[in-house]
Amino acid sequence: MSEIALDPLPEQVKAFLENHPDGEAVYMLNLLKFKSKATYHDGENVSGAQAYARYGEAFSKLVASLNIDGAHSVFSGKMGSWLIGQGETEWDAVAIFRYPDAKTMFATVSSEAYRKIHKHRKAGLEGQLLIACSEGQKF
Repeated sequence: MSEIALDPLPEQVKAFLENHPDGEAVYMLNLLKFKSKATYHDGENVSGAQAYARYGEAFSKLVASLNIDGAHSVFSGKMGSWLIGQGETEWDAVAIFRYPDAKTMFATVSSEAYRKIHKHRKAGLEGQLLIACSEGQKF
């Protein structure tokens, strides 16, 4: 059973930072579900996908301005069809973002500059699954 959410629980943050050592790249796999209508405080009438696109654009600019070596979008796109199995949630989009390490990822999304753009994410996103993945590990 999967449970979508908007923000991590404190124990999830602790486990994330403990399980991803400094200097090891971390890939964040995002499964995204958008609101049909964004919920901006001023009542602006745009879709959740449009609000999240604003967030994505602002986040890309933020990462570029921080000049984080190795941080970049690996993939983003609309959710396709199920080929094997079936999820409980019909996701709207998928994105993978690479950070040089977990501390950098967490510092980025904890910054004052990030808090200024977070409103678009919150307005547009119904919820998500965010999965931290490490490279180079064998099954």
